Amino acid sequence: MAGKFFNQKVKGSSNRSMKAYLIVGGCILVIFITVILIVSIDGGGSADTPDPIIEMQDRVLVEINGEIPDVSAFFRELQNVSSDDINPDYSGVNLTQIGTYNVNIEINGTNYRSSIEVVDTTAPMLATRDVTINVGESYDAEDFVTSCIDNSNESCEVAFYESGLDQDGNTIDYSSYTAEGSYTIQIVASDSSGNVTPAQSVTLTIGDGGNTGTPTTCRYGGSEYDSNTYILGVNLAAANNGCALDLNLYQDPGIQKAARDLADADTQKLQREVYNINVDREIPRNLDININPVLNTTGNGLVGYTVEMVLSLQYSDGTEEVIAQYYLDTDGNRVYSINKYNLE
Repeated sequence: MAGKFFNQKVKGSSNRSMKAYLIVGGCILVIFITVILIVSIDGGGSADTPDPIIEMQDRVLVEINGEIPDVSAFFRELQNVSSDDINPDYSGVNLTQIGTYNVNIEINGTNYRSSIEVVDTTAPMLATRDVTINVGESYDAEDFVTSCIDNSNESCEVAFYESGLDQDGNTIDYSSYTAEGSYTIQIVASDSSGNVTPAQSVTLTIGDGGNTGTPTTCRYGGSEYDSNTYILGVNLAAANNGCALDLNLYQDPGIQKAARDLADADTQKLQREVYNINVDREIPRNLDININPVLNTTGNGLVGYTVEMVLSLQYSDGTEEVIAQYYLDTDGNRVYSINKYNLE
């Protein structure tokens, strides 16, 4: 019995050892397979990670005394790059001075170059006032200005608006306003970058004021168009100032509507045309829309407007090139003085 019991005990011990070996071996196998899978997955993931795509902008325009743009503005295309890995260096940039400044952007140990071009494209803020003088006294443009502030913090240059016309197509000579009466004076302000404000109308009263007389001829009273002077006449049905509308209606949206509609329609057409001209797309385009009032010969009433469009390219060195300049007639046709790229 003892031997039998001994044999049974030995046999039972052997079975348990075998089970233990199998369990340990199974665990090792599971761990090995798990490690292989992890390594395989990690290796496969790394191999499938897409490469970063980085295309830089040559330059980013910033208005003088503005703010540093978001770093994304310096990339023409940026993919598969974490924002935490983008480290820009703006230490050499001076936003208070017009110029071009280098920007270094480090991404995962590689340096990329772009630049900030500080520009001034904003016209000054001009506030004006009416002026009354005695007969025989003189006046200049600054007399009509209460304040002029430019975003560059530089001083403004104030002047009489030289593009105003009378109904005969002649440039208005403000110095000729010396007789007693009330006159409309147009004032503009500019900065050192060539930005000019829209003309602002003010009233000059000499002596006791009153009308300066009635023109002997009345033209442009039925919204007709003069192809020689490019004058778009306004409807003078409400005229109460001889041969012209009251000057207080100069900025009335309803009176200006025909001129503004022409300018808006041409602007949309021009945007499509400019897209197709053979010019580097990185060069900024600037469109000046000049809706100029036309006064009667005595300067005391509004008879119409001219609509002038000026398209220019603005280069990084600060120079500007006018590539199209023209007037619009009542049908929206263009009368060119400059048309470098043969626009329609």
